[in-house]
Amino acid sequence: MDLSPEKYRHDLAIIRDTATQIIRDFSIHGVEIVFSGNELTAWNELHTQIAPILATMFANNKSGFMALLYQIDVSESKFRRAMEEGGKNDFNSRLAELIIQREFQKVLTRRFFSEKRGE
Repeated sequence: MDLSPEKYRHDLAIIRDTATQIIRDFSIHGVEIVFSGNELTAWNELHTQIAPILATMFANNKSGFMALLYQIDVSESKFRRAMEEGGKNDFNSRLAELIIQREFQKVLTRRFFSEKRGE
Protein backbone atom coordinates (compact mmCIF):
# COMPACT_ATOMS: atom_id res chain seq x y z
CA MET A 1 0.00 0.00 0.00
CA ASP A 2 1.38 3.38 -1.05
CA LEU A 3 1.06 5.85 1.85
CA SER A 4 1.23 9.05 -0.19
CA PRO A 5 -1.69 11.16 1.09
CA GLU A 6 -2.62 12.64 -2.29
CA LYS A 7 -3.45 9.18 -3.64
CA TYR A 8 -6.12 8.74 -0.92
CA ARG A 9 -7.39 12.30 -0.49
CA HIS A 10 -10.61 11.41 -2.35
CA ASP A 11 -11.03 7.89 -0.95
CA LEU A 12 -14.43 8.12 0.75
CA ALA A 13 -13.77 5.37 3.32
CA ILE A 14 -10.49 6.95 4.41
CA ILE A 15 -12.11 10.40 4.60
CA ARG A 16 -14.89 8.96 6.75
CA ASP A 17 -12.34 7.24 9.02
CA THR A 18 -10.36 10.48 9.28
CA ALA A 19 -13.48 12.38 10.37
CA THR A 20 -14.17 9.67 12.95
CA GLN A 21 -10.61 9.94 14.26
CA ILE A 22 -10.88 13.74 14.55
CA ILE A 23 -14.22 13.47 16.35
CA ARG A 24 -12.74 10.91 18.77
CA ASP A 25 -9.58 12.90 19.56
CA PHE A 26 -11.44 16.18 20.09
CA SER A 27 -14.12 14.52 22.22
CA ILE A 28 -11.44 13.30 24.63
CA HIS A 29 -10.89 16.99 25.38
CA GLY A 30 -14.59 17.80 25.70
CA VAL A 31 -14.94 19.33 22.25
CA GLU A 32 -17.71 18.23 19.91
CA ILE A 33 -16.96 18.02 16.20
CA VAL A 34 -19.86 17.17 13.90
CA PHE A 35 -19.47 15.47 10.55
CA SER A 36 -22.38 15.54 8.11
CA GLY A 37 -21.19 12.36 6.41
CA ASN A 38 -20.62 14.14 3.11
CA GLU A 39 -17.18 12.91 2.17
CA LEU A 40 -16.95 15.31 -0.77
CA THR A 41 -16.98 18.37 1.52
CA ALA A 42 -15.44 16.72 4.60
CA TRP A 43 -12.06 18.44 4.50
CA ASN A 44 -13.60 21.93 4.37
CA GLU A 45 -16.35 21.02 6.81
CA LEU A 46 -13.86 19.78 9.41
CA HIS A 47 -11.47 22.67 8.81
CA THR A 48 -14.27 25.23 9.28
CA GLN A 49 -15.12 23.72 12.67
CA ILE A 50 -11.61 23.08 13.94
CA ALA A 51 -10.00 26.50 13.28
CA PRO A 52 -12.26 28.54 15.61
CA ILE A 53 -12.14 25.81 18.27
CA LEU A 54 -8.35 26.03 18.24
CA ALA A 55 -8.51 29.81 18.62
CA THR A 56 -10.83 29.49 21.62
CA MET A 57 -8.78 26.75 23.24
CA PHE A 58 -5.52 28.64 22.69
CA ALA A 59 -6.99 31.79 24.29
CA ASN A 60 -8.85 30.15 27.18
CA ASN A 61 -7.33 26.75 27.87
CA LYS A 62 -3.67 26.53 26.85
CA SER A 63 -3.06 23.32 28.76
CA GLY A 64 -6.04 21.67 27.06
CA PHE A 65 -4.88 23.07 23.73
CA MET A 66 -1.40 21.59 24.18
CA ALA A 67 -2.85 18.28 25.41
CA LEU A 68 -4.99 18.10 22.27
CA LEU A 69 -1.98 18.69 20.02
CA TYR A 70 -0.06 16.03 21.96
CA GLN A 71 -3.00 13.61 21.66
CA ILE A 72 -3.18 14.16 17.90
CA ASP A 73 0.62 14.06 17.64
CA VAL A 74 1.23 17.31 15.76
CA SER A 75 4.98 17.69 15.47
CA GLU A 76 6.52 20.53 17.44
CA SER A 77 8.45 21.78 14.40
CA LYS A 78 5.29 22.01 12.28
CA PHE A 79 3.46 23.73 15.14
CA ARG A 80 6.24 26.30 15.51
CA ARG A 81 6.33 26.89 11.76
CA ALA A 82 2.57 27.49 11.75
CA MET A 83 2.98 30.01 14.58
CA GLU A 84 5.78 31.88 12.85
CA GLU A 85 4.18 32.15 9.42
CA GLY A 86 1.45 34.73 9.96
CA GLY A 87 -1.30 36.26 12.05
CA LYS A 88 -3.65 34.62 14.52
CA ASN A 89 -6.36 33.75 11.98
CA ASP A 90 -3.81 32.25 9.61
CA PHE A 91 -2.25 30.33 12.51
CA ASN A 92 -5.56 28.69 13.46
CA SER A 93 -6.28 27.84 9.84
CA ARG A 94 -2.80 26.39 9.26
CA LEU A 95 -2.97 24.43 12.49
CA ALA A 96 -6.42 23.05 11.58
CA GLU A 97 -4.96 21.90 8.29
CA LEU A 98 -2.02 20.25 10.10
CA ILE A 99 -4.42 18.43 12.41
CA ILE A 100 -6.54 17.12 9.55
CA GLN A 101 -3.42 16.01 7.68
CA ARG A 102 -2.02 14.27 10.76
CA GLU A 103 -5.28 12.45 11.47
CA PHE A 104 -5.47 11.46 7.79
CA GLN A 105 -1.93 10.08 7.99
CA LYS A 106 -2.80 8.09 11.13
CA VAL A 107 -5.73 6.49 9.30
CA LEU A 108 -3.52 5.61 6.32
CA THR A 109 -0.83 4.16 8.57
CA ARG A 110 -3.35 2.07 10.52
CA ARG A 111 -4.78 0.71 7.26
CA PHE A 112 -1.30 -0.05 5.92
CA PHE A 113 -0.34 -2.10 8.97
CA SER A 114 -3.70 -3.89 9.16
CA GLU A 115 -3.25 -4.91 5.50
CA LYS A 116 0.33 -6.05 6.20
CA ARG A 117 -0.93 -8.34 8.99
CA GLY A 118 -3.49 -9.83 6.64
CA GLU A 119 -0.88 -10.91 4.08
